[in-house]
Amino acid sequence: MKNAKFAGVQRLLSAVFAATVALTSVQIPVYATPQTQAAEQTSQLVNIAGDCEITVPSSQSGYGAERMTDGDSSTMWIQNDGTWPSTVSLKLPADNTKRIKKVVLKFESGQSAWGVDVTLSHALNNVTSDLVIDNTATVTSFDDGYEFTYDTALSFTHTFIELSNPTNNGAAGGFWPALAEVEIWAENESGEESLTNVAPAATITSVGGDYGTKSNLTDEDYSSLYVFNGGGMSTLPDGAWIEMELDREYPVKSMEAAFEHLSSDENNFQFTFDIYGKSSTDTEWQTLFAGVNATRLDDGYLQTLTLDSIKNLKSVRIVITSITNTAGDPWPALAEFKIFADTSGSGSEDTESIAYKKPVHTNAGGVVSRINDGSTINTWTGERYPAYVDIDLEANYKLDEIQVYTPSAGYSQYSVYTSMDGRDFEKLAEKSDKENCPAKGESYQANKKEARIVRVYVEYQSESSKALINEIRVLGTPSGTAVQETPAVQVEDFKNSAYNVTVTDQDTINEVKGIIERRIGAAYKDWFTFELSVAANGYDYYDLSQSNGKIHIKGNNGVSLATGLNYYLKYYCNVNISQVGDQVTMPKSIIPVEGTVHKETKFPVRYSYNYCTLSYSMAFWGEEEWRNELDWLALNGVNVVLDATAQEEVWRRFLTELGYTHQEAKDFIAGPAYYAWAYMANLSGYGGPVHDTWFTERTELARKNQLIMRKLGMQPVLQGYSGMVPVDITSKDPSAEVIKQGTWCSFQRPSMLRTDSESFTKYAALFYKVQKEVYGDSAHYYATDPFHEGGNTGGMDSAVISQKVLASMMTADPHATWVIQSWQGNPTTALLQGLGDNRNHALVLDLYAEKTPHWNETNPGYYGGAEGGGEFLNTPWVYCMLNNFGGRLGLHGHIDNYVEGIVNASKQAEHMAGIGITPEASVNNPVLYDLFFETIWADDGNNLQKINLDEWFKNYVTRRYGADSDSAYQAMEILHDTVYNPAYNMKGQGAPESVVNARPGLDIGAASTWGNAVVDYDKKKLEKAAELLLADYDKLKNSAGYQYDLANVLEQVLSNTAQEYQKKMAAAFRSGDAEEFSTLSDKFLSIIDMVEKVTGTQKEFLVGTWINGAKKLAENSDDFTKELYELNARSLITTWGSYDQAISGGLIDYSNRQWAGLTNDYYKMRWEKWITERKKELAGESYTNYSAQDWFEMEWAWARGTNKYSGTPNGLDLQGLGTDVLANYSLTNMPKDPAEDDSRDLPLEGMTATAGSEQATTGSEGPASAVLDQTTGTIWHSKWSGDARENLWIDIAL
Repeated sequence: MKNAKFAGVQRLLSAVFAATVALTSVQIPVYATPQTQAAEQTSQLVNIAGDCEITVPSSQSGYGAERMTDGDSSTMWIQNDGTWPSTVSLKLPADNTKRIKKVVLKFESGQSAWGVDVTLSHALNNVTSDLVIDNTATVTSFDDGYEFTYDTALSFTHTFIELSNPTNNGAAGGFWPALAEVEIWAENESGEESLTNVAPAATITSVGGDYGTKSNLTDEDYSSLYVFNGGGMSTLPDGAWIEMELDREYPVKSMEAAFEHLSSDENNFQFTFDIYGKSSTDTEWQTLFAGVNATRLDDGYLQTLTLDSIKNLKSVRIVITSITNTAGDPWPALAEFKIFADTSGSGSEDTESIAYKKPVHTNAGGVVSRINDGSTINTWTGERYPAYVDIDLEANYKLDEIQVYTPSAGYSQYSVYTSMDGRDFEKLAEKSDKENCPAKGESYQANKKEARIVRVYVEYQSESSKALINEIRVLGTPSGTAVQETPAVQVEDFKNSAYNVTVTDQDTINEVKGIIERRIGAAYKDWFTFELSVAANGYDYYDLSQSNGKIHIKGNNGVSLATGLNYYLKYYCNVNISQVGDQVTMPKSIIPVEGTVHKETKFPVRYSYNYCTLSYSMAFWGEEEWRNELDWLALNGVNVVLDATAQEEVWRRFLTELGYTHQEAKDFIAGPAYYAWAYMANLSGYGGPVHDTWFTERTELARKNQLIMRKLGMQPVLQGYSGMVPVDITSKDPSAEVIKQGTWCSFQRPSMLRTDSESFTKYAALFYKVQKEVYGDSAHYYATDPFHEGGNTGGMDSAVISQKVLASMMTADPHATWVIQSWQGNPTTALLQGLGDNRNHALVLDLYAEKTPHWNETNPGYYGGAEGGGEFLNTPWVYCMLNNFGGRLGLHGHIDNYVEGIVNASKQAEHMAGIGITPEASVNNPVLYDLFFETIWADDGNNLQKINLDEWFKNYVTRRYGADSDSAYQAMEILHDTVYNPAYNMKGQGAPESVVNARPGLDIGAASTWGNAVVDYDKKKLEKAAELLLADYDKLKNSAGYQYDLANVLEQVLSNTAQEYQKKMAAAFRSGDAEEFSTLSDKFLSIIDMVEKVTGTQKEFLVGTWINGAKKLAENSDDFTKELYELNARSLITTWGSYDQAISGGLIDYSNRQWAGLTNDYYKMRWEKWITERKKELAGESYTNYSAQDWFEMEWAWARGTNKYSGTPNGLDLQGLGTDVLANYSLTNMPKDPAEDDSRDLPLEGMTATAGSEQATTGSEGPASAVLDQTTGTIWHSKWSGDARENLWIDIAL
């Protein structure tokens, strides 16, 4: 914004509330309060539509899109034709952090008879392919306009406005789409009450001694100058300085420097200055701002500068380093300088509390000095909960009492901990009730507990999404014992570790033999011999043959040997080794191999994982889980593995070298469940801080895993560097050129360095240096996606970004390969162009190729497209299967798509490098992976053939279940034709979600924001599959794979049935039938009970398995960490984050799971509460409609719980459960209304459908005949452009 907008209020500029980036000169609106920098009230809204990027279908000349946000309702945007529907989108500013509360539309005035239908939607994180519909309404008169207010303000990146069905007095309207104004009203969040300009009380000294009138610097008069040297800048080789010593130390947030102000400047003055600061204990000046530029004109004379974090300052130094002009040797001068600080706690001395004004540290920002400033009235506001506050008492005390004061509005919940060393915290007390804080605070007896540090961990605040504390008081007496230093984290460099060893061929063979011992038994190692030999054609291969009565497996590396071993186990021994449910009954003797079986692949890359997999599946994995996973990957030929284990140690070292303290570095590092999104630059710090043992234990685990990988011939994919830094990086390095990134799902994103800056080059070199210290030269693959999911590039050319990212990578490792995800428009054509001649050092993951491939893009504007398929502008790429989102369970897949797609790509593509699995969570739908990994192995690697699925499924069922079963094969065929049929699985992201897992309501489209609950296949066919699976139960029951699959199918049957009962339940409520609603809702709850029983039979479906994994990670940690890691586990699969992220950010239940324990205590709890209130409503009694806040309170309470869940299956008989499910919980046996009874249906043959208005076939919408095509995925739709109401009819002729 330009200062010229505020001409006429130049003398009222003292009330600026700064919201700018450090080192950036930005002018902002001002307020007429002479001394106080007042924050906006939370209730105030600001219209940000004018800052949005607008996209329209077309515009008439002179009626452009900019007119709809010009603040003038008499001007309009008008489309250049009469095409309806018409969609207008507004992209919010990339660095926006405000939440949207209201959208207003204004139409052409004076057209009271005109009307239009409006559909309002929004996109989160720039995911414009999956919009969230907010509201659909009919505007009957343009004079009324349109206004929609969100119940809870939301964070999103785009607003979409669809206009359709134009009317004129109720008839079809002939006008063209137009809008006079679009207003997007956002919350202008307040800061912590008001900040005060404390500069007037400062003692001023300068380079010029007593020269000039010092009072002019702080007199609020922008026309009076403090000329502070009696000579020009040429006499001051070290710059012109002013020092301001404040009357005491203050927590400072921002500053304002004003130079002489002219309407025009013929001498073209240009100023450059730096600002430094000192606390009362600092001995050296700390750089606050460097290289700030100013002029004497409207848009440059006033510089408002905001610190990235509050700084306690006693002195400030301003140094003008340069003045350029065309008029000679200028004398240095300033018109005004302001220092804005929090003064609310001043003068409230508390001599009784040993915490009074002691050092305070938090991971949530804000003016932390308020926490122990002696005032129980003012409030510290942290940016979110959960958040911790540590008070260092600076000596050891025997504590008597800890008093916590929180706002009286609503209630707060928190825990109190103490520590002697700052690392290990013992829990002292917990506030879990819902009582308001009394005026005297809440008191906790410490009983002479010795401590140096007191921690309060704020977990919930009923009236705010922020962490709020008014005061913490601590009473006690000195213990006299020596202060304990915080133990240093001791992680030796890789080069000095036991893992820095040379791998031999025998190591490789022993590693493969270890797989045999672990997965099928040590006795079978002697069945096999192994040989390592490189193929003449350079391909990965394996040969199976018989030698000296043993099976001889020959291959070019450990992975090839393991893949050959798996082939023998699968196709000779009928053994199935899977992520979920092994069947490892071996034959009594060696099954001979006739001749030589040769398989090879021309594809050098078989890749695994999405960053999300590492959190949704593997967040709490230890050595045993990783060992099993690496076995499975090797058996399936995977040789490139995304591995972020111990990246926290890399970031700890990196941040420490940038000047961050150990605790500050930990505050940036996310918790165990969230590090995937931290490394994609979506968030930082959430779920932390991890315990110091995390760094040592995870580094040890990473090195163990990567040694195994090296022995097998796998390569880990480490993290690449594309510029991520903490938002306060300029407080450590004022020269850093950063771009603020706004929010991701209401999380504050980390900042990004400008990739074209010197800072980026320096930081990238540092990052790769410390990464090598942790991992050694273990890999040449590096994954990073600059400005991922809606990041703000700051106007940089994507080609420059990619050129710089790859150059820095190759400088650190000349053999580097940059792994790039193809996702949400990335990589752009420009980014691919930036790879230049080094594109063979890149590898693009076509992340969702089984559903929406991009390798064959023909549009040159996207993904490097070209006629015939661009293959990412001739860049090596990998065909990937994503399939799963958020770990949400459900039978789902696109088998035929990838079986055919991989073969077709292998024949058509010139740059295909391999295949990969990229699920957001694995450990589900095991048949997909077993089949997927076989698609690229052939007798002749240059002649890949499509797998015969009928034959493959027969073999698969036999080996997975351990016996021949025609009924099980038939069941598999049904699964192939339904849940794994691409024709039924092209909606939304991932499997159709269970309504059981959704927040209760009458209309449920999905359980999560981007999910869907549409089941297009015939649900009764799936019930038939369950019946067939049960038919040979006694024969197959000893197979863990069979038990898992049977439970999975039965759970899906129950999910499908629940969906139908929920619809009937809603219909009964709408019709006012209390008795029917009661009957149906009781049945619905009994379905949930059955889900709990069925899923409880499998370890993989127990919430206890997940939670206990988190607990195990914390076994060597303190009380605080034990509860923190459990919170990580519980919140990720429910609320995902705290209030803002769950509600405003749309993440609630994104990772919902059909898991026993969770189903009963979380999902059923919600439905029971909702059903109880609906029964009251039908009975005419007082009832409650739960708000988003109400639901969150219940959900967050479960997430913060610590009740125990078993990791042991319930032992119930699946045969009996399955029989019960099909008899009493299936659609086949569901009581039917007459209209639902298929036996009453008339045959469709000979029927015809006609309509008064029909849209030409467009996608799934079209003519009236769609209602008779027996396909629920197609619909009749009237003309999109609108039609007279008398034409909106359909007729079925029998």
